[in-house]
Amino acid sequence: MLFDSPFATTGIGSFPHRNEKEVYPLILQNFPEIPFWPQFPKRSFLEGMILQFSQGFPNLKWDEKKQTVWVDTAQGFDQEVDRFYGWLEEGDLEPFQIKEDFAKGIGFLEALASTDYPKKIRYIKGQITGPVTFGLALTDQEQRAVFYEPTLREILIKHLSSKAQWMEKRFNDLFPGVKTIISFDEPSLSSFGSAFSGLNREEVISSLNECFNAVNGLTGVHCCGNTDWSLLLSTDLDILSFDAYGYLETLALYPKELRKFLERGGVLAWGIVPTSEEIEKEDPKSLIERFRTGVKSLSKKGIDPALLQRAIITPSCGTASLPIPLAERVCQVTAEVSKRLRETE
Repeated sequence: MLFDSPFATTGIGSFPHRNEKEVYPLILQNFPEIPFWPQFPKRSFLEGMILQFSQGFPNLKWDEKKQTVWVDTAQGFDQEVDRFYGWLEEGDLEPFQIKEDFAKGIGFLEALASTDYPKKIRYIKGQITGPVTFGLALTDQEQRAVFYEPTLREILIKHLSSKAQWMEKRFNDLFPGVKTIISFDEPSLSSFGSAFSGLNREEVISSLNECFNAVNGLTGVHCCGNTDWSLLLSTDLDILSFDAYGYLETLALYPKELRKFLERGGVLAWGIVPTSEEIEKEDPKSLIERFRTGVKSLSKKGIDPALLQRAIITPSCGTASLPIPLAERVCQVTAEVSKRLRETE
């Protein structure tokens, strides 16, 4: 499936708001072609990157007072694992649903589907924490990251794949005929290649590909820091979402891999709108210049500029860390950058 809506906008996911109804109009106004369900990590501990997607994971525990999440591999674990694999064998996705207690913004989709608005939508986007970030943050009761334990890593990948399948099915039920994008958030890939990560390249690629191949629509990865981009470009992903405001020059270090990715139909989601206080000094004109400079830089590395025009315009990351007025400005500036690029490119 090829992406067919160049310079459309979408968001990464998170907002600083606590009232979801304040965010819905922001999404409709500024991300009309690729709306997404919003995340509200400040609303509840349950909306954290791990716990939000935890339901269905065998013997997972949490302590809201201590703000901790872990999997108990001691008492009752084997029985929970048997039940987990039973769901998989039956193709039962309901245990993996994302409930509103953990994701208040998921209700946005139901509200959206009940209006005439879906006629304007080209894609519906959802996001989920990726296997590396999830697997490094979630530990067992001995504080050992589950990604490094083969049995737990296999459970983790099948768990996240089932979450993604549930999300895609929900999108298809609510918006028949509308194409889907499932994006995996992988901030922890910024540590790949460092002396401290211990991540194995083949295990990372295999884990990501299994998640991608679990769904039928487009898939993506969002990494908001620097990483070994050749790793992600070597996977089966369709959309690479990156912080183009802060890290474009690092992506340019991998022209061969990037060219191959784009030539097979891959798409760059340019996070050209900063989600830091830098947004106060930037405007659509300056950011468009930054985008064009980036295109020229990559073109000089032998990448066809026409392939780079097949782009999505996004904020550089989620906006949850910003004050509400700046988060809303990020959305508005993203929409204006898209509008002007479509008028001039």
